[in-house]
Parts: sequence; structure tokens; C-alpha cells
Amino acid sequence: MAVTTADGPLPFATPPDAGDRVARLGHALVRGIWLFPALLTVLLTLLTVLEISGSSIGVYRSMFHGSQPDTHLLVNEPQPIRSDEWMVNTQLTIAQDAAGYPRINPNLGQGADVSVVLDVPYKDWSAAFRPHNLAFLVLPLDNALAFKWWVMAVLLVLSGYFFVLVLVPGQRWLAAGLSLTLLFSPFVQWWYQYITVGPLHYALFIATVFVLLLRSTRPLVTVAWAALLAYLLTCFALVLYPPFQIPCALALAAFCAGHLVERYGVRPAPLPRHLGLVAASLVVAGVLAGLFVATRLDAVNAVLHSAYPGQRLTYSGGFDLAHLFSGHTSLGLESSRSAAQYTIPEKGLTNQSENSNFLLLLPYLAVPYLYLLYLSYRGRRVVDWPLLLVTGGFVGALAWLFVSHLDAWGRLLFLDRVPHTRLLIGVGLLNFIGLVLVVRLLRDRRSVLPGRTVVVGYTLALLLVQALLSLHVVRAFPGFLGPGGFVLSLVPVPLAAYLTLRRRFSWATSVLLAFSVASTVLIHPLYRGTAILTQTPLSRAIRAISADDPGARWASEVGIVQNFAAMNGAPSLSGVFAYPQAGLWRDAAAQAQQEYVVNRYAHVWFTFDRNPAVMVGTTFTLTAADHFLVNTEPCGPFLRQNRVTYLVTGTEINESCLKLRATIRYPAATFLIYEFW
Repeated sequence: MAVTTADGPLPFATPPDAGDRVARLGHALVRGIWLFPALLTVLLTLLTVLEISGSSIGVYRSMFHGSQPDTHLLVNEPQPIRSDEWMVNTQLTIAQDAAGYPRINPNLGQGADVSVVLDVPYKDWSAAFRPHNLAFLVLPLDNALAFKWWVMAVLLVLSGYFFVLVLVPGQRWLAAGLSLTLLFSPFVQWWYQYITVGPLHYALFIATVFVLLLRSTRPLVTVAWAALLAYLLTCFALVLYPPFQIPCALALAAFCAGHLVERYGVRPAPLPRHLGLVAASLVVAGVLAGLFVATRLDAVNAVLHSAYPGQRLTYSGGFDLAHLFSGHTSLGLESSRSAAQYTIPEKGLTNQSENSNFLLLLPYLAVPYLYLLYLSYRGRRVVDWPLLLVTGGFVGALAWLFVSHLDAWGRLLFLDRVPHTRLLIGVGLLNFIGLVLVVRLLRDRRSVLPGRTVVVGYTLALLLVQALLSLHVVRAFPGFLGPGGFVLSLVPVPLAAYLTLRRRFSWATSVLLAFSVASTVLIHPLYRGTAILTQTPLSRAIRAISADDPGARWASEVGIVQNFAAMNGAPSLSGVFAYPQAGLWRDAAAQAQQEYVVNRYAHVWFTFDRNPAVMVGTTFTLTAADHFLVNTEPCGPFLRQNRVTYLVTGTEINESCLKLRATIRYPAATFLIYEFW
């Protein structure tokens, strides 16, 4: 309360309306759209401070220490199948930290440009368009790693949240629920990394800003939206994983085209000035993306001309129909034992990540909403262009998956660069956008559906469809779905569809969210810090030896520690190579006529010959599309020519050129470090 005298308020007195302003601000926060983002920010900050992430690097605890408990593991178990996270992104992020975050890390083979293909932090102008990695430049490693893990989730949720609010104003709890459902989709969680989450959240942010830009009436605000659009488009372009970017870009294009036609008509004349700013944003993003490519052209060309992934092509048709609608059976993926029963190798369904999917509701609502669209056009000559074109995009994706001989269209739309299981990200994005548009349609009181009896009958028909799909899974993959899983799989789609058609949108969202969380809650552990990698005895030994012999190159014979030398700041001939380093292997591969083997993104480690009576040449063994072994003589010319000084092995080598430098023993593993005389 203010203290007032005859001469006015005392200097220290609170202004008369300050308390009211604070109260109004708090009231607006609670009732406004910013409460949910504020709660997410608080949670993000807390987890960052506590150094807690969802990384599966805890797999090394069992590899090194067997069944001994891991004090850094808080919840759940690490997922060995998510090796792209714990062996690639996380370990090479630590390698970047050890090297000082250079764009070209000299410790990776002959020196690798980490801004291409990899998702790691580095110092360069282009890092501004990968904001999830900027924390590494200002925070300690473990805090930055936690921040990166959770900020990707926050950005995905916020992108969905604001997209819903732009199309369905005032429905903030619906927006929060739908965006969380997207985050907890099995596909997103099993593939959780930047190349998956980034295309999704940038597509939704771009769609949101696009709508707001076209609505804007104030010149300065419109220009600001255009500048933000240019930034987001550049961020999207620099994700650099076409198999996920292309489907999301096509889904985004379908929505934006629909919104343009809805707002301006099929043939606007003259063209609205806002479209000039949209075009300018596209040009700016194109120039920045072109500059990025031009400044690292050698690395980009190496990727484009590689055997993998550069020459990986896909043809239309042949996808598994039952798998497309398998999202309701995702509970079975959480158990490694049951998930092992669900494999179709010839369809690309080989593990939990490849087998994951979205819980698709849009196709089950197609009959009712297409009926409403027909009535709207017949009665009022009104076309819901966004929903119509999003539906068209969905049908187009299905056609590519199931209809043969569409390869010409695939080349035109770059779908030939998208494996079928990766195309599901675009299907999932179309499903999310379509659901929001269906809610918008149903909230229009002029959209009148038949009575409850018809809706109940339609729901029972959906229940029958779900039962048939689940029965197919039970029969085709015994052990994947138990009795309880079978019953639960029947619930979410029919119930959510019924509630949606009855305009109980928040309840429908709650059903979808509850099932999505139940299907994914066991996927990621909560893990604190990186000590299992950075403070383990093997890492300490590598750092100690490297400190005495800086610049000496290492090679590992043990696949699980292929990155350990680079991770501890030492040059390494083994590890993850994001693109072919032709000069490193060229002569040996040409002599063995194995150029195809080394021309790829690959995990690389060695096998050393242990027969002193035989001198073997250097050969290469392709063990998977992204793995090859270098088979060589430890005392032969290959290692000498490549200036290798230290070898990491799991078993002894008796060669006159080597001396044992260190032995690191764990309860479940032993590593030996040899040095060349």
C-alpha cells in the first residue's frame, strides 16, 4: 500500500497501482497462453542445472562393469539400439569439447568437417542456425548436454502448441495436450535426435509464422515475421538429413498452399504484397544455405557421391499396410524381448526404431470430415483448402508407399531419397496438422454431423478395424502383444475418434496423450552427467599418454571404444567418419579393389593379424551399410604410413614392433594399449 502525505507519496512508497499490476500480470499468466511455455522453461532449467539427460551412454556401465549398479542412472534402462545417440552424437560432442569446438576436428581421421552430417557443436557462423547446440559454447559440458536433450523436446512441444493456437484460438489446454502427444509419439521417441525432432519443430514453427505473416497488418511487424521466417527456413535447410527433411517439407508445402488459397483465392489478382516478403524470406534462406554448401563443398560432394548414404535410392510401392496402421500396438516395442518378435527385414523393419510409428487418427476420421467438407461445399460453396490439401498430401504419401511405378513422381519430389520407414515422419506430421484442422472444422457450429447413434455405430466399426489389425499382429508376430497389450491396443483410436466427433476435444486429446506416454515412458533413461565416458579409467589413460606424446595417432580394435581416442583429444584412425575420407584409405582400398567399401559414412575400427608367420595385406570388410573393418598387419606398412603410434586392443598382440604401454582392467572387460617402438 502506498504511504501518502499532504505533499504526495513518500519517495520510498510503492506506486498506488503496482500491486494491482502484479496481480493482473499473474492472473494473465495463469489464464493466458504463456503459462505452459513458462512451465516448460522452468523444467528445462531445472534438468539442465541437475545435468540430467535421456542419453543411453549408461550402456557402458554394463559393458565395463557387468551387473554392478550405476549410481548415475536415475530411471529406466539405457537402450543399446539407440547407438546413433550414445555412440555417435554424444561421443563426438565430447570429442568436440576436448578439441575446443573446431569446425574441422583434426582428431577425426585426416580432419573432418563436423558441420556436415553430424549433429555436434562447433564454432562457425552457421552454428547460429543450430541453436540447440549453442549452449556448449557457454555452459560446462554436462549441463550443455542436458540442455540440448531437453530443449529439442521443448521446441517441438512449443511449435505444436503455437500452431494449434493460431488455428484454434483460445484452446490452450487442447494445444498443450496435442503438442505433448506429438512429442510422446513412438516414432519421435525411438528416433529422438535432432535430425528427427528438428524437421518437425521447424516445419510447425514455419507454418505458424507463415500464417501470422499473412495475417499481419502492421508493416514493421510483418517485416519482423518475414525475418523470423527466413531464419527458420535456414535452420530447416541446415538440418542436413534429407530422408526426414523431404517428407516434412512436402507436408509443410501442402498446408501452406492450402492456407494461401483459403486466404487469397485460387487466382489472386493482384498478388498480395505479403507474398513478396515470403518470397524474400525464401531467397535469403536459399542464399544462406548456398553459402553454407559453398564453404564446405568438398565434404558435401563426398557425401553426395558416397555409396552410403549418397547413392541410397527408394522406389514406390511394397510397404507393409498393417505396419502403417501399427501405432496402436506400440506398447510392445518398449520390451526388447517382445520387440524382437516384430521384424520384417525385407520391409526395412528390423529394430525398435525402424518399427516405430505414429498413432494415426486422421485416416479414421476421414469419412466424417470429408462428408462435412462435401456438405460445406454443396450448401455454402466453401472449401476448406488447408484440410483438403493436407488430405491430398496424406493420400499421396500412401500412394508412394503402396503403388508401384510412381518413380517419375518420386524423382520430381525427391521421394526416391527417402526410405519408406523414414517417410512415416511426413505421414505423422500430416496427421498432426490434419487433426488440428479437423478440430477447427468441427468447432464451426455449421458443421453438423448425424446424431449420436450414427457416431456410436461408426466408432464400433473403427473398433472392429482395430481388432482385425491387432489380431494380424498377434498371429504374424507371436509374443509381440500379450493379452493385456491386445486389449489396450483396441482402446485409443475408437475412443479418441468418438470423443472428437462428439466435440469433446480435450478428452480425445487426453486419450491420445495417455496412450502415447504409456507407449514411450520406458524408452529413455534419466541419466546424470557423462562420467561413464569422460572419467572412466580408459579415458584417463588415453589422456595421460596423449599428454606425454601430443599429436600421436591412435587406432582401436574394439568397436565399442572406436571413438575414445578422439573423445579424449587424441588423433584417431578409428571412429565414426561422417563422410568418406578418400585420402585415408585410397591406396590400400584400390590395391584390394575395395573402393566401394570405404566410400561411405561409417563406423571404422581395426582387426590386427596375430600370426607372426604370415604377413597380410590391408583389406576392408563391410559388416553393415555403415560399418567397415580395416584388416591389417600391426607391424605392416599401412599403420606406419598413417603415423599410428598407439593401438587399443582387447586381447594380447605378440609383435616385435609393439610394446605394452598400459593395461586397463574392468570387472567385465580388459583393454590393452600398445605403443610402436
